[in-house]
Amino acid sequence: MRRTLLVPLVLLIALLSGCAGSSGTEEAAEGGEAEGGGGAAAVADEQAPAQAGADSAETAQGDVAVDPALVADINTRIVRDGTMRVELAEQGFDRAFDQVVAAAERFGGTVLSSNATSDDDNATSGSVTVRVPAEDYDALLTAVGRIGTVRNREITSEDVSAEFVDLEARLRHNEAQERFYLRLLDDAKDVEDAIAVQQRVEGIQQTIEQITGRLRFLEDRTSFSRLTVELLEVGAPALQAQGRPSLAAYWATAQDALTTAVGATLVVLTVVVPFALLGLVIYVVVRRATAATRPTASAG
Repeated sequence: MRRTLLVPLVLLIALLSGCAGSSGTEEAAEGGEAEGGGGAAAVADEQAPAQAGADSAETAQGDVAVDPALVADINTRIVRDGTMRVELAEQGFDRAFDQVVAAAERFGGTVLSSNATSDDDNATSGSVTVRVPAEDYDALLTAVGRIGTVRNREITSEDVSAEFVDLEARLRHNEAQERFYLRLLDDAKDVEDAIAVQQRVEGIQQTIEQITGRLRFLEDRTSFSRLTVELLEVGAPALQAQGRPSLAAYWATAQDALTTAVGATLVVLTVVVPFALLGLVIYVVVRRATAATRPTASAG
């Protein structure tokens, strides 16, 4: 009987103890929040800069986000040039030339250069170089292809994205250096220090001008694409390559000149020199024989 009453009594005591502990814990928690709420906020504020720094580090490493506009801007840094050779019907040069110019102007482009020549049979050939916005380049190729029979088409593309990004980074670095040295120049205490800083500033500004010029050139060449259209009437001779002679052409000319000089030297050594030596030997022999006979004649 005692054992039967003891078990429920123990369970009742344990249940009451658990409820009291739970209430004490909740009150302690509420008191802690009331008294230490400001400390938690301060800890959060202290952790915020560290978290921001971590987020920035992740973004810098490329693990979180990449600016799509920047990627698209980099991918457009392509220099495109091309050459098309178009065969025309007889007396079709002038009309085709006008069509090429009109197509370039229709796409917002301009004519850079042109030339034309006629042979003895009045067959005309020539070329016109135009440039149009890069986004309209393919449309220009299609329009020119409809003028006549395309005999040859060569389009080249050069990716200058890496150079463009590198130049922009160098420009930002040099501009920061310029601001730094200009502040030093304002704080210079004597003439010697001012002169030294000014020389440094001038060197940095010259570098900035060079980088800026190159960036402008790349910006123009990637924003506008060029096309040279060679127009040939039936029977007209093919055009010669236009433009400045390349280094390879000068090298080939030098090789030809060297070959000619070496050939001439070999001819002299193998043909002229032996005869010259033979003539010299004969001259020496005759000279000595003449000298030997002169005393004998005098004695007689």
